[in-house]
Amino acid sequence: MRNKILIILIVFIFSSCEKIINKEINSYDLLPENSKVVIAVKNLGKFKNSIDNNGYLNSLANSNLTFKNLISQISKINDDKEILIGLYEFEEILHYDIIGLEILNDSITDKKSSYEKIDIISSNNYHKPVLNNNYFGRKFEKINQTNINFSVALDSLYTDKLLNKLFNLESNDSNRNLILNIDASSNLISLNGVIDNYTLGIQENDEKLAVQELVSSENEIYFNFENDLIDDYDLISSNLEKNLNFFDFESPDSNLDYYKIFQAKKGDKILNIIGYISDFKNEPSNPMIDLKFESSIANDIILGPIIVKNHINNDNEIIIQDSKNILYLINNRGQVEWTKKIDGKIVEEINQIDSYKNGKLQYVFTTEKSLYLLDRKGRDVGKFPLKFKDKITKPLSVFDYDNNKNYRLLITQDNELFMFNSKGNRVRGFDYNKKNKIITKPKHFRISNKDIIVFKTIDKLIILNRRGAVRIKTKKEHNYSSGDIFQYQNFLVTSTLKNEIVTIDMNGNTKLEQSTSLDSKIVCDKETIFTLQKNILSNSKKNVEIPFGKYEDFKIFSGNDKTYLNIFDSQNNKTYLFDNDLNLIKGFPISSIENANFIIDNGVIEFSAKTESKKIKYQFVK
Repeated sequence: MRNKILIILIVFIFSSCEKIINKEINSYDLLPENSKVVIAVKNLGKFKNSIDNNGYLNSLANSNLTFKNLISQISKINDDKEILIGLYEFEEILHYDIIGLEILNDSITDKKSSYEKIDIISSNNYHKPVLNNNYFGRKFEKINQTNINFSVALDSLYTDKLLNKLFNLESNDSNRNLILNIDASSNLISLNGVIDNYTLGIQENDEKLAVQELVSSENEIYFNFENDLIDDYDLISSNLEKNLNFFDFESPDSNLDYYKIFQAKKGDKILNIIGYISDFKNEPSNPMIDLKFESSIANDIILGPIIVKNHINNDNEIIIQDSKNILYLINNRGQVEWTKKIDGKIVEEINQIDSYKNGKLQYVFTTEKSLYLLDRKGRDVGKFPLKFKDKITKPLSVFDYDNNKNYRLLITQDNELFMFNSKGNRVRGFDYNKKNKIITKPKHFRISNKDIIVFKTIDKLIILNRRGAVRIKTKKEHNYSSGDIFQYQNFLVTSTLKNEIVTIDMNGNTKLEQSTSLDSKIVCDKETIFTLQKNILSNSKKNVEIPFGKYEDFKIFSGNDKTYLNIFDSQNNKTYLFDNDLNLIKGFPISSIENANFIIDNGVIEFSAKTESKKIKYQFVK
């Protein structure tokens, strides 16, 4: 018995040792010993987007052949990977190693190698993966890089060079390293970090450059001097009088004349560094519309932008989908937070729900094959996605009957309906007897204290109760169009194939209100019916003539206790916005190649639109 226990202990010890050994070997252990610069990227999708959209980073990435090749290889790595980059010299030529867990694929053209499960992509054909004893790389490993674009660490030589560039400080300490966390939007780079093993030799009475000297600068840039800079500092430097290049790698001909400012604050054997590299603001072409950010991606955008809410800070963000069925969450600074590959194009819409009833929002939507529920980091929730054999034919319907977050998710498949809860379980008791093909997305209304689910088939308007049974049977049928259904007062309102406006009461009585012209469209709120007939926009009180065009999208949304009308002209690529009195909102129409997505936030009209096949803008009305 004692021998058996001994054998078990030996096996356990050896297996534990093996696990420890495997755990101790990571990407940092494979950095080249002579690395001068190390770049750590936690969010590769965000990093790629920053290179594409930030002018300074893009200029830097294209400033020499090594950097160009580096970015080319990085672009081929999946966005969900984490990587380290080591920049070093071999035979007086700048090289790079890209290191990460299972990052190799067939499209990589550089020299490839692996050490256990860690892959290396190298520009150096003589590269051999070996475990290193890189001192500053191991210091760098301890830095938390969770919520940033990327981090940079410099060896002691390059640290001293940069100190001299920024603040005219010189030293020869071989143990000194600069470690920076970097955040980048399309217009601005923010840097925050430390230089260790450094004692700043400055006296309290030494003259310092005043922050006010920079504040009073005539240059209009994208960060706020008064809010972003620290009052209690020891050194400050800017390129008001000189151009500051960050690395020695940049080509002298590179377009890197951006506004740069750095501040330093001494601590106990460390020097805290903050810095900003900013683009200059352009004079707006539309004085009533302000640009919050613009962002572009590598592939064509096929869906969105769709505005969503960040439950952590209450900011508005956007989701887009590209031609490779990759989703992007872009934050309110134009940065990609995450990317996710899904199994097809989203069926028109994305909704947000609080499935855990804790204030944290998730994204729920369908493709033709699946029902997805993602958390804010783009991760699948619970048993989602749910897979379906038959095609999903209409956008997902999301119901919260009693406003208690007991969500119902209704799937439409041709002439069938299937209801699920937010846990992914079929709702018992919902049973719809399939009839003809469903031609509109099912919607929920509460009228006269009655919950109804309403949609149209080819020849009928169907009104169900919560359990899927017919609640109200219409007394007369019409040849309904595929146009949307709205609530108007205590009626339902929609249109027929003959462009007739029809109302339906809660007893099933139908009434033809008026006939409209061919290709006309209707929308309404609970108080007013609005029509768009050719180029005439109307309510019950007045008509407004707008320029001739091809008006393919006519939408309504509410906010500020007002109703707004959104019209898209695909012929002239213009988006219009009117209030409920049919007054054109100042600053509109705006240019876009698809209709914009609107939201009212704290009384401000914000919107996002696709302006080119691969580019979106996020704007707001001043």
